Amino acid sequence: MVYEVFLDSSDTNFVIPVYQRNYDWKKEQCKQLYDDLVNMIKYKYKNHFFGTIVSIYNDSGRNREYLIIDGQQRITTISILLLAIVNIIKENRLKANGIIKEKLTNQYLINQYCEDDDRKLKLKPIKNDRQAFEKSYRKSR
Repeated sequence: MVYEVFLDSSDTNFVIPVYQRNYDWKKEQCKQLYDDLVNMIKYKYKNHFFGTIVSIYNDSGRNREYLIIDGQQRITTISILLLAIVNIIKENRLKANGIIKEKLTNQYLINQYCEDDDRKLKLKPIKNDRQAFEKSYRKSR
């Protein structure tokens, strides 16, 4: 279930509800998550606990949409990391072909089936964080 919803979700949006706090992870928390991801790959862990993610399915009628109740800092950090990887590939600072950039973008960052540009990004941060996130995404295009 977790894989289908959060990892293989090319037609899903994740919305941070307005009552959630702003994104406020500092370098220390981001580094811990990054190190966990690197170690998971390096040591080929089959399972790893990254913390809880609590969501509520919101039947908006247009797209699959989940309201993120708990885990928004982790989901936002992973989205920022993916945006950074896409930008590094775009700037040719990482040896990778365009297919990898497109796959990262289409599978993890945008809802490629969404016609509405305002809803195209999979992650919808709260208003105070949205402008910076959308600006980072536009840079990756």
